[in-house]
Amino acid sequence: MQTITLIIFALTYLGVALGRLPGLAVDRTGFALLGAIAMVAVGVMSSGAAFHSLDMPTLMLLYALMVVSAQLRLGGFYAQTARGLSRFLARPVRFLALLMGASAALSAVLTNDIICLTFTPVVTAALLRARLNPVPFLLGLALATNIGSARTVSHAASTQPGATSAKCFCSSLGWILEKMMTKQAATNASFSRFFCHRFMSGRDVSNGVIR
Repeated sequence: MQTITLIIFALTYLGVALGRLPGLAVDRTGFALLGAIAMVAVGVMSSGAAFHSLDMPTLMLLYALMVVSAQLRLGGFYAQTARGLSRFLARPVRFLALLMGASAALSAVLTNDIICLTFTPVVTAALLRARLNPVPFLLGLALATNIGSARTVSHAASTQPGATSAKCFCSSLGWILEKMMTKQAATNASFSRFFCHRFMSGRDVSNGVIR
């Protein structure tokens, strides 16, 4: 039974890591659900135990955050925020810091996937118009959203322990913000140092083509 459990877990983890497999119209959520069904089907755990392992307050909180995030996207909030940040394109280093800070802050309480998807086209278009290489900025956006969501209420792995632990919410939040800001500052400093010479490189961007 232990061998079967490990095989199911490994296949499920592989599917979640890859996101999708050729020939299968299944996303990460589908792989997780199939893995849970397989665990029950082979008798690793009973259906009752599987149901009681669900933490409904955590699921409801995450669902509510997804609804709020979707409504903000439909209302144009993310696009307007990205356009507002684009006013600082004349100073690329400052723009990078503001872009990463805003995306990390929003990812801390909302869905980071939506922030990446909505920020990217607006920011890319603005960068190309300003003849700036979008690659460093988009990499910074992706890293910042992951940093912001890694240990906050928008991340399931952090929400459930935080909701069930006896620790004070304020003290836990303070510790989380300290680590997040430290990582954010280190990432921003690294990008500013290693990509600064490429921000204004006219040969990297020509007629909307990155070279």
